[in-house]
Amino acid sequence: MLNQLAKNQYVKIVKNDTNNKEVEYGVVLNEHNKQYEIMSIGFENKNGHFLEYPIEVPDLVQTYAINDAMFDEVKENEVRRKMNIWMEKNYKK
Repeated sequence: MLNQLAKNQYVKIVKNDTNNKEVEYGVVLNEHNKQYEIMSIGFENKNGHFLEYPIEVPDLVQTYAINDAMFDEVKENEVRRKMNIWMEKNYKK
């Protein structure tokens, strides 16, 4: 579990408010006063597979404090590769 996030870091987000351990994946866009803007890229389905969000999903970017969820760096190569492709295809800085 991470205590601090960095800009452009790929993170795995496990939300604390659910019993079924909802898992999302995203990239940190900005940090301001220990609040992090994270753009969601995808989620883990019930079978544990990574699925990408379409860019039309509402609230793709959300603001989190470090205590709002459990954050971990994305280490799975297949997930990182899919996240890279999604970013190249859908996100222009």
